[in-house]
Amino acid sequence: MNRLKGLALAAAASLALQPTLASAQANCVTEQEVTAIAIYAVPGAIEAVRLKCGATLGTGGYLARSGAGLSARYTALQPRVWPRAKAGLLKVLTARAGDNRARQSMGMMASLPDSAVRPLVDALIVQEVSAKIATSQCRRIELVLQAIAPIEPEIAGGVIGSIVGLVDPEQMPVCPRRA
Repeated sequence: MNRLKGLALAAAASLALQPTLASAQANCVTEQEVTAIAIYAVPGAIEAVRLKCGATLGTGGYLARSGAGLSARYTALQPRVWPRAKAGLLKVLTARAGDNRARQSMGMMASLPDSAVRPLVDALIVQEVSAKIATSQCRRIELVLQAIAPIEPEIAGGVIGSIVGLVDPEQMPVCPRRA
């Protein structure tokens, strides 16, 4: 009888925790979503580097010679990773939204067709990444892009996403792994 009572108490406790766990999961991004976001964002990030660093980087540098090819490899994967990337981006943007009106905007964005949302996301990626690039870092960024180029995009996306989650967990709150 005590065992049955203990099981009932454990079940009740787990039910009581469900809203808290669901809320925590809604405010974080899964590892798969982080990877999808990273893969999806690479072409826009490369475009941002080109826009911000065009005058700084030479015509014989890696981006000038091979940037289009690197971008194309990731662009080819965008349709496949978009559903997870969109889900993760909506979580991040909704968590950042300060008031109910902004959260409602995120809900409205979620209901729009992908053909309307993707161009907005693509432009936002270029804009946000451009704003964060210091021209003094252009050569270093080019070296990083050159270093990840030989790595398969799915693996590189996981690495990039993990690094962003570690370096700036407030911007990319990655959900803890379940045991």
